[in-house]
Amino acid sequence: MKIGMKMMLCLGLLLWPWPIEAQDLVPQDVIVLCYHDVPLTVQPKDKFGVDQKTFVETIEYLKRHDYHFVSLEDLIQANEGKKPLPPRAVLLTFDDGYQSFYDFVYPLLKEYKIPCISAIVASWIDGAVPQDLTHSVMTWEQVREIASSPYVEVVSHSHDLHEGVVYNPQGNQAAAATSRIYDSEKTVYEDEVSYRQRIHEDLEKSKQALEEHLGRSIRAIAWPYGKYNHIAIQEGKKIGIPIHFLLNDQRATVKSLEEIPRFLIHRNPPLKELLSQWGVIPLATPEQKRIVQVDLDFIYDKDPKVREENLGRFLDRIKIMKPTAVYLQAFADPEGNGNIASVYFPNRVLPVREDFFSRVAHQLRTRAQVEVYAWMPMLSIVLPNEKLTQDLQVREWKDGEIVPTTSWYQRLSPFSPTTRDLLKMLYEDLALHCQVDGVVFQDDGYFNDFEDFHPDAVSYYQAVTGNTLKNPAEMSQEEMDDWTAVKTKILNDLSKELKDIVKFYLPEAKFTRTLYALTLQDSDSEEWFAQNYADSLKIYDYVMLMAYPKMEEISDGNRWLAGLVREAKAFPDGLKKTIFKVQTFDWKTNAWIPEEQVQGWLKSLVGAGAWNIGYYPDDYVTNHPSLKVIRGVISVEDFPFVRDWE
Repeated sequence: MKIGMKMMLCLGLLLWPWPIEAQDLVPQDVIVLCYHDVPLTVQPKDKFGVDQKTFVETIEYLKRHDYHFVSLEDLIQANEGKKPLPPRAVLLTFDDGYQSFYDFVYPLLKEYKIPCISAIVASWIDGAVPQDLTHSVMTWEQVREIASSPYVEVVSHSHDLHEGVVYNPQGNQAAAATSRIYDSEKTVYEDEVSYRQRIHEDLEKSKQALEEHLGRSIRAIAWPYGKYNHIAIQEGKKIGIPIHFLLNDQRATVKSLEEIPRFLIHRNPPLKELLSQWGVIPLATPEQKRIVQVDLDFIYDKDPKVREENLGRFLDRIKIMKPTAVYLQAFADPEGNGNIASVYFPNRVLPVREDFFSRVAHQLRTRAQVEVYAWMPMLSIVLPNEKLTQDLQVREWKDGEIVPTTSWYQRLSPFSPTTRDLLKMLYEDLALHCQVDGVVFQDDGYFNDFEDFHPDAVSYYQAVTGNTLKNPAEMSQEEMDDWTAVKTKILNDLSKELKDIVKFYLPEAKFTRTLYALTLQDSDSEEWFAQNYADSLKIYDYVMLMAYPKMEEISDGNRWLAGLVREAKAFPDGLKKTIFKVQTFDWKTNAWIPEEQVQGWLKSLVGAGAWNIGYYPDDYVTNHPSLKVIRGVISVEDFPFVRDWE
């Protein structure tokens, strides 16, 4: 062993932190760690490096606190029931095949007798290294040497998918493995057949190259950037790669090895931070969400130059504000009537006002460094075919007759299979073409107590009323409760179908359901909306309550909002999963609400114990609400500092 490495080992023995009270892992759980370059020192521009001192300290801590390092073969044996995992199992993985792995990590792990995985980009070893890659990579001779060791298993990191491809008309790039390439000359997107073929051929090349050079089979892939979808997994299985490593900061389990989550380790994280991230010790403070919900209609303009200028101004505002996420309108609603006749992404259901959503989402995620959720209609769409829209529309009982709904949202009935197919197609096309972190279901997912009498819903109604079609006002309370439960379930079931179709293409997507505040406050409200707060906490990642004091005609908004927080606290995960969204505009008076009042509402929510807060709408043009005022309560910075513009 080199003298420098011996000194590093001794340094690790001296510097590992005092023991931290930890929670045991669940049996069959394993913490899978993903490293990249491990240089002596990390350069400022290296986003994913971990220096050698930090790496050794982490290994020493884990060894001396009874963690057990396992191999991929150990996971397979445990999965097959042949040998259980040891307690507190940890698997080390190293992506990209950097020279630092051969020079430092490999000798160190041999000394420790620790198994690991090295994920290799085959084309890089062949010399096709990206121009902007500043790290050296191993040679085939070195890869063969590490692969011959009992401590290293080499897996695929693709042949040439570790790059970005253009995926929208504006020229933005996203991960090659999951994006449909946009051909700017033909102005068309890659179709599914071509996409599958591209992924299949790349994986085949990678597997073939690795197996020819190493003389052993390749049974796993670590997806570049951690980006994958279920089409990519299907193509991997076809060529004999059944195990897929991801990057989604979750614990793995040997119950299934098809998709193995990993924790990304980068930028020299303190051990206490890592242990919190892994769920070994509790977070010092709860994870909090700060949400800005935004109308894309405010940014869009027919003139491309003006559109880009608008986007630049909006991005500057969000970068300064620093929220956790932007809930971004993916549909067009220039009239503000809530009935959606066009959208901002390619699809097979509604006209495209402009293929613009993916551009804005991309810029928000890369330039402003925020999560982006696509704000989508749940039922309220207006199809190009007017007759079909009328045929599918929700019906209500009114004055002894069954008529199309007279409610604000002219929704399509989820009882209709045709409606569900159309909505699934719309959501599928969103997920195909747009890189987002999640989806927000609009507040149009409801029924009032006199809806739905659509022809496809009547049989459900009659099953409750004893095969009669009577006025809902004449139902017994038991019948009304049963009918309400049916309507609540059909809405939840629809959202689950939409979630599934999105997660096929965006497996890590999260989902927020928008509910009316009364669903939390009044147990009878389910009858009025077919929305259930407790059920929603179980079904969705987040529930967003429209906590609008002006809309609800509340005289003391601060007190009312604090009361909402107290009521949410009574539910399991109520605070953790509820986003309290306040209004910044009074639609009854058609005027912006004074920003000090909005600020007071948000402070009242936080003061009462709310973890997650947000507001809507936001206008970057007129600075409503004022950036200087709103930033103090919506920024995720611990101590928002003074900016030049202040």
